[in-house]
Amino acid sequence: MARKKKTLKFLNILFIILGVLLIAWGVNFFIGNNNEAEANGEPDSIDENTEEEENSLENPEEEKEEPEKEIEEKRKSIKLSAVGDIMFHMSQINGGYDEATDTYDYTPFFEEIKPFIEDADIAIGNFEGTTAGLENGNVYKAWPVFNVPDETLDALKYAGFDVLSTINNHSIDMGKEGITRTIEQINNRDMLHVGTRTSPDESRVLILEENDIKIALIAYTYGCNGLEQYLTEDELDYMVNIIDENKIKQDIEYSKDNNADIIISFMHWGGEYQRDPSASQRNLADMMLNEGVDIILGSHPHVIQDSKILEIDNEKKFVAYSMGNFISNQRYETLAHEYPNINTYFTEDGVVINIEIEKDFETNKTYLKEVEYIPTWVNRVKVDGKYDYDILPIEYYLENNEVSEALKTRMENSYRSTMDKMNINLN
Repeated sequence: MARKKKTLKFLNILFIILGVLLIAWGVNFFIGNNNEAEANGEPDSIDENTEEEENSLENPEEEKEEPEKEIEEKRKSIKLSAVGDIMFHMSQINGGYDEATDTYDYTPFFEEIKPFIEDADIAIGNFEGTTAGLENGNVYKAWPVFNVPDETLDALKYAGFDVLSTINNHSIDMGKEGITRTIEQINNRDMLHVGTRTSPDESRVLILEENDIKIALIAYTYGCNGLEQYLTEDELDYMVNIIDENKIKQDIEYSKDNNADIIISFMHWGGEYQRDPSASQRNLADMMLNEGVDIILGSHPHVIQDSKILEIDNEKKFVAYSMGNFISNQRYETLAHEYPNINTYFTEDGVVINIEIEKDFETNKTYLKEVEYIPTWVNRVKVDGKYDYDILPIEYYLENNEVSEALKTRMENSYRSTMDKMNINLN
């Protein structure tokens, strides 16, 4: 009996211990699972955040892409290229004629300079002469009265020109019809013109817009070799822009009223073969720049005159008093006998002026960012009884082509005489 009681007592103790162990194990099991669930939950959230941070670090451009785009939109720029006198004398007219096909082609004259012209957003030059055609007994002729083939315009279009100034002392060489037909032929080739008009309803100001930058172009000449008499007073007033300070001021105001960012004036002025601008040129330039013109581009002297970068009312301004001859037959071989007392080599000097214009769309300010000069020289070679002409970018051409020492010397002298007249400091 006593043994049985002891055995029962032992079993009771054993069951109690087992029960306690089972309870402890159950509690531990429940707590462990709960901890595991929590442990398996929070790191998932942490991992997601970590992954997002890692992705943002691995791809920083994604965050920067939008701000960069905004910066790009805040500033835009365009490149303007300008040249001086574009003239076709009789030897040039004949040089582009093919007797076998009875056709004219002047595109080869521009092959070397073409890449530098077509690279511009807007390229402009002074077309000195008319394309009056061969109707009504007209013939092709040059100085002192110019009537050149329409194919000269084809070549300028091919070279990359966008705008031609048609106002100069030869604008009326072929009368009213010459003015009208020259404009028509330019328009037919999808180029623009400034300086002459066919209708009083047409504005004297040419407004262009490129890359959201608005440019106003105005152009004038000192006179037309006394041929003004072949137009009526009314025709002369609206067809040909003769220099008149009141009209220039009106055109500047018109440009401002039409929200032009930049105003450019193409001026046919100064004394022929004079390498320094006259007092009248300087005074007129001062007036225009102070009235609001930003860039002045000069032609007519047939030689390079000074280029200057000025500051007026804390704004950079630019004036090139004369850009010389871009293409002509005016050279030592043709002028030395006629003008023995001047250095006729300077008539061989030309320049392409590249101007970078930038607009800040946050401040709505437009300014000149950079000015670059590419001096040019026209090479003339006689082939099969006719002259072939090539407009050469001097520095580039000499670096990439073998030439005779005599030709090299002549081109290097031209380069130096041009750059001596350039002010290249924009800062």
